[in-house]
Amino acid sequence: MFKKELFFSNILLLFMTLLGGCSSSPSKEISYASILIANGTEYYLQGEIKDNEFTLGEKIGEVQKKVAIEVLPKEDFSSNFLEVGEEIYSSNEDSKVIIVKRENAAYQKFTEKDYYTNKD
Repeated sequence: MFKKELFFSNILLLFMTLLGGCSSSPSKEISYASILIANGTEYYLQGEIKDNEFTLGEKIGEVQKKVAIEVLPKEDFSSNFLEVGEEIYSSNEDSKVIIVKRENAAYQKFTEKDYYTNKD
């Protein structure tokens, strides 16, 4: 009799542990995506430009404000990744791509938020 009660109590304990581990708790939405706001549009970092896939168009502006990486930038010419003063250019090849000249002379491409979801 005792073994049967012990078995069922262990099963109950295991079940309760599994349920507790699967419960959802409220959490903050934090994004660590590298984001730039330029001319009211949200752009996401896609990496360095390789093999001249994009070329510099006209200068759009410069990064004017940097926020913490976990913060979603809201103001024009603000970023949670880029440094203040880094230059922003349009792309000659695609109007939904902008190019940023980094302080270390690297060129990185950023695409509009929905760039990959609306491709034909």
